[in-house]
Amino acid sequence: MSNLANIAIGLIVVGLLLVRQLQPRPAKETSSVRLVLILAAAGIAEIAKTTGARHLTTAAVAWLAVSLLAGAGLGAIRAVTVRIWRAPDGSAWRQGTILTAALWLVSLAAHLALDTVIDHAARIAALGTSSILLYLAVTLGVQREIVRRRTAPLAPGPFTVRGRRWRTGSTVRQP
Repeated sequence: MSNLANIAIGLIVVGLLLVRQLQPRPAKETSSVRLVLILAAAGIAEIAKTTGARHLTTAAVAWLAVSLLAGAGLGAIRAVTVRIWRAPDGSAWRQGTILTAALWLVSLAAHLALDTVIDHAARIAALGTSSILLYLAVTLGVQREIVRRRTAPLAPGPFTVRGRRWRTGSTVRQP
């Protein structure tokens, strides 16, 4: 794929992620696992196609690793900005905030900034942008896992709403 096509696909994916993450959603959904796996597979395939039979320099591999580590770090930071709560039925819910959306844009900008460094180190045009789908898989995967761990304490059971204890499927209990 061309450099411009990789950037366009990355922007479309980030746009879809932003829309999904700003909506209240059940925290136990599995669709994001599939999305992470699909993005990773497509990203690895795109990198392989871009490099072809050429050997990557140590510097290029190092800069790709820096890019993926930056994505992981930004995913961890974004995960903390996601609002998590328990609904009256006991299910855990999550919703990204405006800060989550802003950090997605920072994350994309960080990757795009590293693209030119990666391309220069590899001496392979478009290697940096061809790694955008793998980058998105890493950053989304880290964010997803941290949010999942944050929701673990919200397993179904008694919880408090305005000083009253509730239990899933039962009536209000006074403390």
